[in-house]
Amino acid sequence: MGGRRTVRKIWNACVKCRRFKSNSPMTDPVSLKSDRVKEAAVFEVVGVDLAGPLYVKRGDKVWIVLYTCAIYRALHLELVSSLSTDVFLLSFRRFLARRGRPRVIYSDNGTHFRGAYNELVDIDWNEVSRYAEIERITWKFIPPTAAWWRGFWERLVRTLKELLRRTLEKAIFTYEELLTILCECEKIVI
Repeated sequence: MGGRRTVRKIWNACVKCRRFKSNSPMTDPVSLKSDRVKEAAVFEVVGVDLAGPLYVKRGDKVWIVLYTCAIYRALHLELVSSLSTDVFLLSFRRFLARRGRPRVIYSDNGTHFRGAYNELVDIDWNEVSRYAEIERITWKFIPPTAAWWRGFWERLVRTLKELLRRTLEKAIFTYEELLTILCECEKIVI
């Protein structure tokens, strides 16, 4: 009686059915930069970002400096009390003392920080670059409109913020307590 043909004809004419049984368009994956895929020591290729502000007791603001390994996704967190260049460089020196000297560092371009210009105006990225040259570190700023370049550290920023949101809720801690919580978050994320 041609029942199968009729059902197939109706099925093929149904827009909703065709949408769900269609194949997704496939694109070729983009290859990663060579320094992100070759074997290297942990924290040899690093991404740096700032997260915050968080508030501590007495109403002070603090920020988290997030250092992440581009190859192994290891994480190092530092808590800083201001966004001045000197404080950032002290955080960077602590990172170097604990984790060793990286070969390449990726960070947001200065223009990326213009969205939060009023809070990040104090960081002198030229001075940070000069310090990196003394340490023989290649500092690479991502292009201002290429948000996908910073994906490997922005995902960890999101994970850290979700973890802090669940842990802290609306509580306010002292600087030392928050530093301890950050160390525990670092352990959990790794």
